[in-house]
Amino acid sequence: ETRSRRKKRFVSSPRYVETMLVADQSMAEFHGSGLKHYLLTLLSVAAKLYKHPSIRNSISLVVVKIMVIYEERKGPDISSNAALTLRNFCSWQKQHNPPSDRHAEHYDTAILFTRQDLCGAKTCDTLGMADVGTVCDLNRSCSIIEDDGLQAAFTTAHELGHVFNMPHDDAKQCAGINGISRDFHMMASMLSNLDRSQPWSPCSAYMITTFLDNGHGECLLDKPHKPIQLPSDLPGTLYDANRQCQFTFGDESKHCPDAASTCTTLWCTGTSGGLLVCQTKHFPWADGTSCGEGKWCMNGKCVNKTEKKHYDTPVHGSWGAWGAWGECSRTCGGGVQYSFRECDNPVPRNGGKYCEGKRVQYRSCNIEDCPDNDGKTFREEQCEKHNEFSKSPFGSGPAVEWTPKFAGVSPKDRCKLVCRAKGTGYFFVLQPKVVDGTPCSPDSTSVCVQGQCVKAGCDRMIGSNKKFDKCGICGGNGSTCKKVSGTLVRAKPGYHDVVTIPAGATNIEVKQRNHRGARHDGSFLAIKAADGTYVLNGDYTLSTLEQDITYKGSVLRYSGSSAALERIRSFSPLKEPLTIQVLTVGDLPQPKIKFTYFVKKPPQSGLEKAPSRKKESFNAIREIISSEWVIEEWGECSKSCGSGWQRRAVECRDPRGRPAADCAQELKPSDVRPCADMPCPQWQLGDWSPCSKTCGKGFKKRLLKCISYDGSVLPQESCEPSKKPKHLIDFCNVTDCS
Repeated sequence: ETRSRRKKRFVSSPRYVETMLVADQSMAEFHGSGLKHYLLTLLSVAAKLYKHPSIRNSISLVVVKIMVIYEERKGPDISSNAALTLRNFCSWQKQHNPPSDRHAEHYDTAILFTRQDLCGAKTCDTLGMADVGTVCDLNRSCSIIEDDGLQAAFTTAHELGHVFNMPHDDAKQCAGINGISRDFHMMASMLSNLDRSQPWSPCSAYMITTFLDNGHGECLLDKPHKPIQLPSDLPGTLYDANRQCQFTFGDESKHCPDAASTCTTLWCTGTSGGLLVCQTKHFPWADGTSCGEGKWCMNGKCVNKTEKKHYDTPVHGSWGAWGAWGECSRTCGGGVQYSFRECDNPVPRNGGKYCEGKRVQYRSCNIEDCPDNDGKTFREEQCEKHNEFSKSPFGSGPAVEWTPKFAGVSPKDRCKLVCRAKGTGYFFVLQPKVVDGTPCSPDSTSVCVQGQCVKAGCDRMIGSNKKFDKCGICGGNGSTCKKVSGTLVRAKPGYHDVVTIPAGATNIEVKQRNHRGARHDGSFLAIKAADGTYVLNGDYTLSTLEQDITYKGSVLRYSGSSAALERIRSFSPLKEPLTIQVLTVGDLPQPKIKFTYFVKKPPQSGLEKAPSRKKESFNAIREIISSEWVIEEWGECSKSCGSGWQRRAVECRDPRGRPAADCAQELKPSDVRPCADMPCPQWQLGDWSPCSKTCGKGFKKRLLKCISYDGSVLPQESCEPSKKPKHLIDFCNVTDCS
């Protein structure tokens, strides 16, 4: 994540949904000269719903462009097939959108209105359709609405909810969030009897907040240049109850008076079997509709002039007090706890502004050291919790042992729980987020908070600037340790000891300089534990790629045996001694190995001894001070998956850290490498649905999902658009109708 995006997390920022409204020929024929005003009225009602505080965000629907298609051939192909119409409209609308967000007519989403009866795979009860989570995707930020009267404003708000990544309230991901009142909110599967006091469910508010927090609504942050003004008059003052009935049931329909349902449900006349009947779509009278002398409908209630002012006067929201700090995410080792505040002092009303600014604050907690857990890091513990679960492609058989994977993981993915199966090259994202307070990487004191890496010091305090000194002391000045260094320039074939590094050593660096930059010169670094087992490159088996080695709570980074400058580095004090070895093969040139590390100074005694340098092996000699290549950390990968490239700064520096020019060019470490070895999300096609008709020409469709490498369903923009399967809808003919 970028620094700017991290700052926006947990912050309520005003969002402006720049919208293009499109009406087809059927709309033009039905509404005539009043069409544009009717469309703007629908949007004004939808905009008011998005201003309700139950959505817990500041969202403004604004219209920047209106198009009316008077000639069918100039518009998208529109039919009763809702899914096909949506696809056609999405493709068509893109050509009318100026690419620059600064253009006055650039829009973030497009909405098509039609009088065509839209049908799904099984029934024609469909009133609208949209893709999920596509608001800033220029190709797919679109929705289609069947105009059945002023209640189409609610359909519009519902479909825009899908574009904002909201599922239906009875969807699986809403279980446990909504409770039992899931049928009376905007994202109900069948919209009726809307709870006007809380039109948006807790799940809808949570899903849109998470969606925006994760950076999927950045295109909505710019204010529109010249939006088209929405009507300020209430819709019921423009269209009386009779006109509302005509919009829904046709020009012959009139209002069916019923004192028991005044304002709550609009009943309209119609015919059935030659008889005059009253019928309804179970929606209230439009706000502002007259319901008696000096009375008007507001939110389904008949109110007088004094009561109406309560609904007319906007009230801007203001933040309440911060709540108590919640439970710490960790019992030791540095966790995170949260405090929340609500926009309830007062709650915004009647289109008033929602609060802006930080709504969540967090801080460090339980920063004391954890008891030693066999030297395991906190991330190791999280990976090992999945050991009992078998995961494809391993199937049944011996239990899989999971260990953290760091090397090759993109910086933006370092707060995901990426684990590798020991003894294999397979790795998976076992959790989308590590536990709050988990270090982002072995070489950083920053920690993960809600899946994002945030700055923290070595004192485990978020926002702290404290760093470890070369001795591994937090905030130290480097005076408590001494440097041990040496080289090895000859060795017999086979494994040969270079140096045994004691427990407690810090800032270990071992470099094996290949001759003339050769990738394989016959000498390779190896690491052996105190018990004689190999941690790296034992049994004449080499690890060619960069990797992070977790050993007894310490993490060592290895460059890979194929690097021109083979290298081992540590990021924390060594918990147990390790022996660095060199593996020499054949009669190739002798190794050129240099090592340095720091150990704690012995306590001063009364008698000062002359300084001496301990030789760590018979080949170790005093290090020659010279310029050397200094490397920075790898930058962001050019791709998040598949095959990309990373770059890093590689500079020649003298012993004082100043730029120099006398480093050996053949030993210059690579400044570019391949990355993003995680598999890209893949399109997954479902089975064909049954034909929509039992005889004659019908249509069938199949679902398309974007599936990540861990099997979870992602927003469709995560998959490669160019590889998207085309045939999701097709015609079918089971048998000819007799």
